[in-house]
Amino acid sequence: MIFPVFVTLYGLAHVLIWYVLTVGLGLSWPARLGVGVALAGLGLTPFLARRLDRRGFGRLGRVFSWIGYTWAGLVLLFVMARLAADLVLAVSFLLTGAPPVPAARLVSLAFTLSLTVALALYAFIERSRIRVETIDIPTTKDVGPSGVLCIAQVSDVHIGSMNGRRRIEALLKRLRDHDPDVVVSTGDLIDSRAGLAVPVTEVLSALKPRLGKFAVIGNHECYVGLAPALAFMERCGFIVLRNRAVTVPGLRIVGVDDPVAGRPGESARNEVRVLRGLSSDGVFTVLLKHRPEVLPGAETRFDLQLSGHTHKGQIFPLGFLTRLYYPAHDGLFRLARASYLYVSRGTGAWGPPFRLLAPPEITLFRVGPGRPDPGGQLAPVASSAPVGAQEGSAPTVTAFSDRRS
Repeated sequence: MIFPVFVTLYGLAHVLIWYVLTVGLGLSWPARLGVGVALAGLGLTPFLARRLDRRGFGRLGRVFSWIGYTWAGLVLLFVMARLAADLVLAVSFLLTGAPPVPAARLVSLAFTLSLTVALALYAFIERSRIRVETIDIPTTKDVGPSGVLCIAQVSDVHIGSMNGRRRIEALLKRLRDHDPDVVVSTGDLIDSRAGLAVPVTEVLSALKPRLGKFAVIGNHECYVGLAPALAFMERCGFIVLRNRAVTVPGLRIVGVDDPVAGRPGESARNEVRVLRGLSSDGVFTVLLKHRPEVLPGAETRFDLQLSGHTHKGQIFPLGFLTRLYYPAHDGLFRLARASYLYVSRGTGAWGPPFRLLAPPEITLFRVGPGRPDPGGQLAPVASSAPVGAQEGSAPTVTAFSDRRS
């Protein structure tokens, strides 16, 4: 359902661009036809890039990825810029009462193109500037002799045609600067089959935090193919947690599969099984789960859930749309009984090499007794019934509110 809607809106955006360009420049009909053919060709390049990637044409797919996904991002930015230009014209008309003169079309086109370029440059630069967010998580549980445990979260790195070795090296430098005790990846480490050929396994495997590196699969690992994606992640030095828990000194880490990896409802049933099997031994428990959803009653079984997937929309104003699907959209949410959910904006970028008002992040969690209360958004769960109260049924995923505490 989502894909046909996207294709329709994408096509209508190209029609708008064709109209704005041809009318603004006063082109003849043969020239308008030529512009239409060029726009149609550019519009198809993202789909061609995806097909080339699936067929194993790595280098050619990389070229078409850069052309196609960059163009797709420019289309969105152009539409935003055009709306801003039309708003300026409307305000001018309301203030002066004079209709736009013919020359206003050319001025409006120039304004639209200039704003599009400016937004694209800003969004391209923002994509490359990874922010480090530091969050304190208080707990009464013993996290080891140091009294503070540092957990680094990366999410949605999307290693592939658009995110290569140089970006991974920059990411690793930021991680090493902060020397976390443990590093976790909450899904979509790899973007596409092209990512399997990116020479990053050696540099990633060289990152060896004190307590190890752990990961869960996201939807993109499933799109790539689970077998090659899992092998890639393990070569990068990650212990992949597929519906299981591990314990390291001062910390328990639980990982569950993305729903795409199994039949409908299977992911939720697996999560119930794993959480119910945890012992109540006073160990701080982190749940790694790609999508920012919480099962009713699950918040009593963990202390901190780390998720990603939303990218905070990646390019404004797409965040308004992704928020409809995932109300727990980005940032820290307080759950019941002093447990928390954190939704990362993502560390890389999917598709267009742009991030607008949604900068990438590495998140550092400093966990320990006496840490400052981080506050956060209030995200009450739908039910306080214990996880797995009804055997044999797939639990309902909680919806969140965005009320501030």
